[in-house]
Amino acid sequence: MSARVLLVGCTGGAPSTGAGACIARTRRFGMALESAGFEVVTLSPPEGRRGARAVGRALDEASFDCAVLISPFPAEAAALGRPGLPLWVDMNGMHPAEMLLRSTDSGRAAEHMLRILALENLLLRTCDRFSCPSRRQADALMGELLLLGRLDSSAAGTVPVSAIPHCAMPGAPFREEEAIRGPSGVNVLSAGAFNVWFDHLTLFAALETAMSREPSITFTCAGGAVPFSPGSYLEFEEMARSSRFADRFRLLGWLDEKALEEVYENATMAVYADLPGAETRLGARTRVLDWVSRGIPVVCTLGAEISEDIRDGGLGIVVPQGDPEALTEALIRLASSRELAREIRSRQRAWCEGPGSMDRVFEPLVSWCSSPSRLPQGALARPTAHRLDSPGYLAAIFRVVAREQGVPRALYRLLEKLVPVLKRLRKPGRG
Repeated sequence: MSARVLLVGCTGGAPSTGAGACIARTRRFGMALESAGFEVVTLSPPEGRRGARAVGRALDEASFDCAVLISPFPAEAAALGRPGLPLWVDMNGMHPAEMLLRSTDSGRAAEHMLRILALENLLLRTCDRFSCPSRRQADALMGELLLLGRLDSSAAGTVPVSAIPHCAMPGAPFREEEAIRGPSGVNVLSAGAFNVWFDHLTLFAALETAMSREPSITFTCAGGAVPFSPGSYLEFEEMARSSRFADRFRLLGWLDEKALEEVYENATMAVYADLPGAETRLGARTRVLDWVSRGIPVVCTLGAEISEDIRDGGLGIVVPQGDPEALTEALIRLASSRELAREIRSRQRAWCEGPGSMDRVFEPLVSWCSSPSRLPQGALARPTAHRLDSPGYLAAIFRVVAREQGVPRALYRLLEKLVPVLKRLRKPGRG
């Protein structure tokens, strides 16, 4: 009889909500587990305590051998519910590093950081095995676990963190040879969110220069703004509208899967540009594997770990960050050479069938789910942030809001936090 796995992640919602990476990660984990023969039940709970109750109900209705959690918020909901199962959590991005780049316009930067630190501490102190989408983050996470005292002498030989990069998607329609160049000329694609670590200024400068030198180049963007980063896309949209090549910019916004697949079919190449920072250093780029899985040559900036894999594996062309001239030259070089595109595509296929294949990438997860194990429970060191909605957490909220916005605003925020907590406590059998 196959083991039963509860997969807690994101199954609904649109990428425009900012959940695109969680949705993609949940889908890949579910496919890997099912193809390995596990019985998988997928749950997409709401955030916080409501989500914890949803996970609890699922556990009351059926038994499971282990649970696999996708961060941030689905994993937190499961951990808050104390499910009593061996827990594998996928730390889908270095969340504190992402929070550093969030807009401070609301005046709540410290409060938002405190919220994500509470989430991160809960997962690190509760779960038994960990994965990350980059090797760099896996090393950083191992240091976090040691700092929190999660490992004792009984686990001295244990390395409870595995790098599980975003793999090639099985069944993705890999490009036919004749589809290397789109019907309207050289069609450069960008897809996904204009996050705060996305360098839209360098990208736009490179595109305009490339268009001035190569009349056949057009640009298609499928994606756009997300709630925590609306400004980058709006600025890019305005620059494209004002460009002397405005008619060669196609900004389609967020598309459903069928429409996005049609855009992929007509792409000559795909491009992204990153800003330097902790998120770029430790993070991953889900969209890139969608491109590689379909045989679309990639042009990108060096920074994220996947850019090194693209450079070393010949899956595209990699240029320095913040260098629009170098990005332009890469676009022109790929646009003018069908032979280069064929060579890149050939190496992409080999990568998808080898080191980037789902079977290879997910082997650590499959092995653990076949025989789930626990880490020592409890931690020797104190957390860096208190548990969500605990007295210590609410006190910390008051302090940071008072420092940033004054005591009256801090009192108001404290009341906003306390009201739902008190309501929950007044309902017997809940919480």
